[in-house]
Amino acid sequence: MKDKMRRFFDVVVAVKQRAALNYTAAMCIYVFFLWVFKQDGASLPMLFSLLVVGAAAGLMQVVAFSDVLFKKLAYGWRMVLFFVVFGAVLTAFAVGFGWFPTDSAGAWVGFAAIFILIFAAIAGGIEIYYRASGRKWDDRLDWYRKNREKK
Repeated sequence: MKDKMRRFFDVVVAVKQRAALNYTAAMCIYVFFLWVFKQDGASLPMLFSLLVVGAAAGLMQVVAFSDVLFKKLAYGWRMVLFFVVFGAVLTAFAVGFGWFPTDSAGAWVGFAAIFILIFAAIAGGIEIYYRASGRKWDDRLDWYRKNREKK
């Protein structure tokens, strides 16, 4: 019972942390587009929708990128799972909260392009970070092995 409760709270903390980061990132993107389109202020429904999307994204990240539900799913499939599910949720919020005119094909193309570009940039950044971190740890392990052999 203790292990299940601990696991539950580990998931809650992970979702909370990711939700906060996601909301911050969403706000930065939103403020950027307010600036691009020369808008004077942010609407309360938009802020609320971004908060809920940030929390939903945090939950989806924990589900997709941990072993909570999928124990042996390859990383590539985890990316596909997150892309499809988050894309659907984001689209539902965009339509439900009127983020752009849904009767405009250009708006849909822009929405899809921005989603894909931001997703690709974040995924690429994460990949670069983990490769750099992996090299650092490999170097430290090599140093440890060399120094251990000298003793």
